[in-house]
Amino acid sequence: MKSNNKILNEFGNILIENVYDNQLRFIMNSIKDLSQTEGYKNLFKDMNGIQKKEIEKYTKEILSGALFDFLNLLEENDEYKLIYGNTCDNQLDLNKISENLKAEPIIENGWIDRFSKYADERDK
Repeated sequence: MKSNNKILNEFGNILIENVYDNQLRFIMNSIKDLSQTEGYKNLFKDMNGIQKKEIEKYTKEILSGALFDFLNLLEENDEYKLIYGNTCDNQLDLNKISENLKAEPIIENGWIDRFSKYADERDK
């Protein structure tokens, strides 16, 4: 069986790649591309580089907060579980093998820092 740390890192990688990065991908497009997106033309047409960086930071904060709140919901409500394993004999509750599951994505050197393709662009 894999170590608890390996299981948490695999889950974190999947979560960041398929949720955080997947949603952040849109806002990381160029201003030119965004200004041609139907439904958002007015928002982006006169945007400058500083404003673009601010909206990127704002979007990252929203996504990080959503991940934190979702994982916190699992920590605070024992009736909901996040289970790893495919048989009854080898199931692990990720909440129980992490010291602080809700913070795993957002802490320094956490899942976002280690697994996001936008980590080097993250505003500290």
